[in-house]
Amino acid sequence: MGFEGWGLVVGVVSTLAAVVSTSIDVRGRLARRRAPVPAPPPVNPGGEYDVFISYADADRATAETLAGRLRAGGLRIFLAEWIGPGLVESLEKEAALSASANGILVFSATTMNDTAIRDEYAALLARAHTGGRLFIPVLVEDVELPPFARIRRPVDLRDPGGPRFEESLALLVRAVQPRSDAT
Repeated sequence: MGFEGWGLVVGVVSTLAAVVSTSIDVRGRLARRRAPVPAPPPVNPGGEYDVFISYADADRATAETLAGRLRAGGLRIFLAEWIGPGLVESLEKEAALSASANGILVFSATTMNDTAIRDEYAALLARAHTGGRLFIPVLVEDVELPPFARIRRPVDLRDPGGPRFEESLALLVRAVQPRSDAT
């Protein structure tokens, strides 16, 4: 076989390698597209929650992180982000608020600009006054708390990864743990 014959063989092998490589890449992309998206934890319809977390839409990622950490502590958490398709968000929130032992409101610069969050703030305060349930302000930014949140001791989570962050988070988990009536 001459030089041209080897060139043809190398060209054919190179083309086959490119086709196989492209095929593998396309299959991988299709498999990733078909891979199921991990579902958020289910909302507990009609069930009880240890904590209702209220947050502005801008603080969604922070609220999800907080909820995940509280769930890791064995707590049952309500987060509006976890409401399933076909459900009415305002009704689910109202039911969850009624079925929650404690309420947390994530405070940032955008919190009190949201009318729905102001309603949740009022409902959390009312439950704290009439139902003996905790309302815990959680600071995630340097903001001044509204008057009725200011009179409560907030949990300071403004410095993720900082020395006091883990200590403050552990304090929050302990505060909302269900209490045993046995002595």
